[in-house]
Amino acid sequence: MKVNRLVGSFSAVFPSIYLFAIACLFPGAGLALEPSVSLLSSPVLIFTLVLFILLAGGGLVALALLHLDSSSFRKLHAILTHMPLAVVIVRKKDGALLYANKTSCELLGVRRLDGCYLYPDDISPEMMFDFLRPFSYYRGFRNVTEELQFSRDRLMKLKVSGQPVRYKWQAAWLLFIVKPQEPQASETMLEQEQRVFQQVLNSLSELVYFQDKSGQILGTNKAFDRFWQGRFDEGVMDEVDSFSGHNSSHSWTTAPDGSSRLLETNKTMLIDDKGEAIGTLSISHDVTDWHEMQENLKQEIERREITEQALAQRNNLFDTIMNACQDPIGLYNEHGVYVGCNESFARSLGLRREEMLGRSASELLDEEVWQNYWESDQQVMRDGLTVKMDDYVILDDGTPIWYEVLKSPYKDPTDGTVGVLIMARDVTERKMAEQQLADAIMELQELSFIDSLTKVANRRSFDEQLRKLWHSHIREQNPLTLILCDIDNFKSFNDNYGHQQGDFALREVAKVFRNVVKRETDAVARYGGEEFAFLLPNTDIKGGKVIAERVHRHLAEKGILHDYSDVAEKLTVSLGVATVTPRPHQDYGELVELADIALYQAKSAGRNCTKLMSDRVAT
Repeated sequence: MKVNRLVGSFSAVFPSIYLFAIACLFPGAGLALEPSVSLLSSPVLIFTLVLFILLAGGGLVALALLHLDSSSFRKLHAILTHMPLAVVIVRKKDGALLYANKTSCELLGVRRLDGCYLYPDDISPEMMFDFLRPFSYYRGFRNVTEELQFSRDRLMKLKVSGQPVRYKWQAAWLLFIVKPQEPQASETMLEQEQRVFQQVLNSLSELVYFQDKSGQILGTNKAFDRFWQGRFDEGVMDEVDSFSGHNSSHSWTTAPDGSSRLLETNKTMLIDDKGEAIGTLSISHDVTDWHEMQENLKQEIERREITEQALAQRNNLFDTIMNACQDPIGLYNEHGVYVGCNESFARSLGLRREEMLGRSASELLDEEVWQNYWESDQQVMRDGLTVKMDDYVILDDGTPIWYEVLKSPYKDPTDGTVGVLIMARDVTERKMAEQQLADAIMELQELSFIDSLTKVANRRSFDEQLRKLWHSHIREQNPLTLILCDIDNFKSFNDNYGHQQGDFALREVAKVFRNVVKRETDAVARYGGEEFAFLLPNTDIKGGKVIAERVHRHLAEKGILHDYSDVAEKLTVSLGVATVTPRPHQDYGELVELADIALYQAKSAGRNCTKLMSDRVAT
């Protein structure tokens, strides 16, 4: 009917189409288009009209077929959607999934996303294409068995039938998929349950048996049979009729190996679906080890109570001794946790006793202090020896205290853990006395080796240093340089300016000399009167000359006036420099002699100059 209506409509508009076609093909015919026999007789016009009619008719036929195809598939879609079989449509050329009904989605896990159908993750279009490729498209196939691996442990066996169809103008397969029913087991479900139940009972290590209402044994497990070995009467509880609910009992018996075993038997009433008692279930456990463990635990508890009482008495005595002692006493275990201390010990660390007990020393002390303590503590616990050391502490009120500390190992008698016992004694007065004595000794040493006027080394210190340096340079075979210095015309300075001004001049000259030498190993000494000496270890004659030039330059910059000098208007010095590389069996007096000769030559040359000597060779 729809096709007829379309054809009728086309016939109604045909004259208009005819005239429009003539006007397009023959524009020169004029505006007045009238039917003419001459025009209809034209072959070109006739061919054009026929071609136009064919094209228009073909389009109408295609539209009609498309409409019919869509209408028929909607009907087919409604049928396939509710079909109890799994139905899918697969494109022939590549295995793509074009359609799947509801049953196939449930059976295979097909998904629909944005109007497209998707295979489950374990199936791909390539797999479906490979499955369908061997079958003839025109003949189809029936009841082909196929196994699909959906996951590592899930294998599904399916039966597939297929026939060719056209779906949306494409060649496709219409597949019917059925999951075959599993064959029923030859044995009944009740027999399976009984067999499984018996296997479960046999896997239990407990002794299990069943009785009916009359006391008759209905069944046992293998553990029960192995243990009693024919002595069933001994292993079965009587009085089934009078039993109700649940009870438990303990009894000693003899195991097959002859050992005494304690059994705990729990007996439970069995009730059927109607609530009536049909028998009893008895389960026996071997609780011998548990019983022995309980007995051992009781004995251990009793021993611990006695030990704890003794330990409490000892702790009370220990606390009494610690609190009565004025010296600091502390105790901590191998993990550095304080387990005991007195107030004196806590006060020495700037804490209170309650703050320390049960806490780690690493939390209470500075990290650097704790690391120093912990190293000695490890030695005490490792070697088991007492360590003695001194410790300096400043209390919260600013009071400095010296402690003599003894660290001894200890072992807890209850659990055998090790720790450190710390006992300290205030030795501040002794330390102060030792310090005062040391200061006095240093002062005496300074007095014996330092010139009181110029504050440089005296002759005694010079001789001692020269002797030590001489022997070390013999071993090392390095050059040793000595500079002897004499203040020019110092007697006339004293006579005219006075001895007080002369002492001032000596101190100023000594300051200049101390500033000239830069190395810590170099030394300046007052050799006697207005004479000074420089000891320069590991220095050759050239280095001695450099020092001598600095002496002249710095003293001139100092500018100490000396109006009574016949050399210059300021205070000057004469220098004799000598260098020797000491040899074994050679005396250091030779070095002094060379320097003295060089000094004599400097004075003879007019003073305020330097002369050099090296192994009796003057320069």
